[in-house]
Amino acid sequence: MGFLLLLITWILTPVLELISLLTVLWLKRKEYSFLKTVSGYFKSGAIDRDRFGNHNYKTALNFWLSKGGYEFGNYIETISSVLGKKGLEKSLTIFGWFWYYLLYVIDYSKWKKGGHCFASINNNISIK
Repeated sequence: MGFLLLLITWILTPVLELISLLTVLWLKRKEYSFLKTVSGYFKSGAIDRDRFGNHNYKTALNFWLSKGGYEFGNYIETISSVLGKKGLEKSLTIFGWFWYYLLYVIDYSKWKKGGHCFASINNNISIK
C-alpha cells in the first residue's frame, strides 16, 4: 500500500507543481515582476525539498557523507545546514566534502560569508 501511495505522489507532483506555478503567476502578476515571482516560487520549493531530503534520506546521508558527529535527519533543517555544521566539526567523508565545496562554488553570493553551507547553518534546531 505504501508503494502505491508513493507512485501516486510521483504522478501528482508534476501536475500540482504546474497548476501551483501558474496560479502563483496569475495571482501575483500585478504585485511583483515575473522574474521575482518565479525566483521566489522556486526558492521556496527548493528549501522545502531540501528539508524533506534531509529527513527522508537521513540513513543514506549519514552513511555516505558523515564520519560521526552531528547527524542528518531533522525535518526542519536543510542538508546544507547539516553540511555546514559537519564541516565545522570536520566530520564529513570525501563525498561530504565534495558536496560541501560544490555548493560553495555554485553559490558565489555567499563566498564572503564563509560559503553556502556555513551561511546556511541553523543553530535554532531543537526538534529531532
